[in-house]
Amino acid sequence: MTPRIGSASELEAARARWSELVEAGRLEEALPLVEAALAWAAISGDAVLAARVRCNRARVAIELGLEGGYAAELRDVLLANADDETAFLAAYSLARFYELRKESRKARFYAQLARDRAERLDRERLGSSLNQLGNVLVAESRFDEAATTYARALELVASDRFSRRSVILYNLGYCETLLGRRRAGYGHLVAAVRALRRQGARRHEALARLDLAFAALESEKPRAAARHAGRALELARESGLGEAAKNALYLLGAAATALGDRFAAKRWYQQLQADFFPDADYLPELLVQLDVRKLVNLKA
Repeated sequence: MTPRIGSASELEAARARWSELVEAGRLEEALPLVEAALAWAAISGDAVLAARVRCNRARVAIELGLEGGYAAELRDVLLANADDETAFLAAYSLARFYELRKESRKARFYAQLARDRAERLDRERLGSSLNQLGNVLVAESRFDEAATTYARALELVASDRFSRRSVILYNLGYCETLLGRRRAGYGHLVAAVRALRRQGARRHEALARLDLAFAALESEKPRAAARHAGRALELARESGLGEAAKNALYLLGAAATALGDRFAAKRWYQQLQADFFPDADYLPELLVQLDVRKLVNLKA
């Protein structure tokens, strides 16, 4: 049944609900709520409200990988000299669009624009924008800058509403691991996974467990790495996170190799090849010869 919204109070309730759904990775459920909100906003006569809802629809559609000119729509919002909150929403969603397309320069430009607008809003949104900027910096292998950015974001976000603080925590933990601060990184990642599991944020739990599996390998804990990577694979498949599922298979193979089980490692790499590289028959045999950890950037 298609949801309907008939008042401002119903819109606010819908906004809270779709925010929860987005953070939990239940994007297909969130989209109809946003579409219903857009239909109501279009007849409300409130142009600012309509622009903000369009930004939210674009964000969900971008995460789902839907086509529809959403990036152009977001740029139009920015060019219309939007207020700070609306411009923040548009820039944040554009940064995510280009992050997913692996166009890091454009992603960084819009992430910085979102940060600039968030500085005029509140600590929560500034923290979220800094977390996003940190992700872009990690994708560019600028790990020291990223760690500083994540640490500042963590200072700003006191609440774990919508799992915001836990997300920053696992991103910081991964970055610290890459910088060789393994004990601190591992502690942050364990805390994040526990919080996300309690909150039922299964999409983010999948990503956090990937980071924790990587950190476990770096800390010479291959059994823990295999456990967390296996759970990450289950959650990624459940949430439709193809890239996360691929990385989980890489890490499962690496964990098996670290445990001295070449047969299991090759089996994981065969599954990786079948699912993601069907024409690369040589891949499983090649990967068992390599240190796969050096091939994986979980934020790239």
